[in-house]
Amino acid sequence: MRGGVSSLRRIEKVRTLNQERGLFALNEVSKIKGEGGKAKKYKSYAKKLPAFITTNGLIATLAFLKSKKEAKDVYDSVVKWLEKQGYIEKGKDGLEELLKADYHKLRLATMEALAFTSWLKRMVDIEIEGEENE
Repeated sequence: MRGGVSSLRRIEKVRTLNQERGLFALNEVSKIKGEGGKAKKYKSYAKKLPAFITTNGLIATLAFLKSKKEAKDVYDSVVKWLEKQGYIEKGKDGLEELLKADYHKLRLATMEALAFTSWLKRMVDIEIEGEENE
């Protein structure tokens, strides 16, 4: 019976983390929602993030976002989430922190970023109006 309770607790934690991801993504999108063109750019970049991370890796994706002025808000959303989860030290440059990370930490951060950006993608579709194929 012990294994059953332990398994249930793990499932509850996963569900709770998923809820946290969704709520954090919703809050990030809500901050930018009414800003017209800026919100549409945010949506455009946010919708592509899971594919970018899968194809290019987390570090390359963050470097790309950081290099684009109009993608700064998306970069900040991902970095803030990774800070909240302990993968990036608060107040430090997110990209630099991940460049210095060992393989294990980077792999975990990448998995977490993928889970978060999937929520971010859902939330921009719900909250920010615009064309489907942006």
